[in-house]
Amino acid sequence: MTNRAILVLAILLLPLTCLATYPPAYNEYVNDYANVIDYDAIAELRTKLEDVEYYSGVEISVVTLESYHSYDTGDASWEAFCTGLFNHWGVGNREQNNGVLFLIATEDRKIRIELGAGYPDRYDLLIKSIIDNDIAPLLKEGFYTDGVLAGVEKIIEATTVKMSFFEWYKWYILGGIGAFISLIIALLIDKKKNPGLFWLLLGLAGLLIISIYKGLTDGNRSEGFGGGSSDGGGASGDF
Repeated sequence: MTNRAILVLAILLLPLTCLATYPPAYNEYVNDYANVIDYDAIAELRTKLEDVEYYSGVEISVVTLESYHSYDTGDASWEAFCTGLFNHWGVGNREQNNGVLFLIATEDRKIRIELGAGYPDRYDLLIKSIIDNDIAPLLKEGFYTDGVLAGVEKIIEATTVKMSFFEWYKWYILGGIGAFISLIIALLIDKKKNPGLFWLLLGLAGLLIISIYKGLTDGNRSEGFGGGSSDGGGASGDF
């Protein structure tokens, strides 16, 4: 093969070598590529993290790997890999950038909690404390499931705000009151004398009821990552 042919082939193949080969996300909340989390715990975590996102808007994703070196991403460090994976998946809400990616590399003995760009710098120290005090000690002893569960609980405490029943459901409650009042008024007025008002109120009540039903059944349940991004915030640790 001539030098010119080799050069042309190299140019054609260059884009392929530049493609990042991050692991695919089979699940939005837990991807246990290293197979170190108990099966029941995975199911529990997925349900818990779905509820967390639904009620707080914070998307938290857990990932375990054997080694980040197994992925041909071109990232020069563990931190760069985690930031790249976060942005590749688009963890968190695009507008608020409040996503969290909790990663463990078992062979590399590394931990990383990557934060979305919406978190101020003061969160980095808090996340570092969670890694050093709550996660790393358990992972050092080989208790991966316990370490992940403990880490997730602390991340939830640090990044979400608990809402009261009324705060979360206030629009559903007010909508229900509005639908009830509209229905009562529609039934009390003379349908023959005020047919327009009757059907208007009846339609309003029906619309409110349908909206409440859809909100309670569908809500903000996520069907994929929200397109968030990270600028490298968070913290790392070893175990």
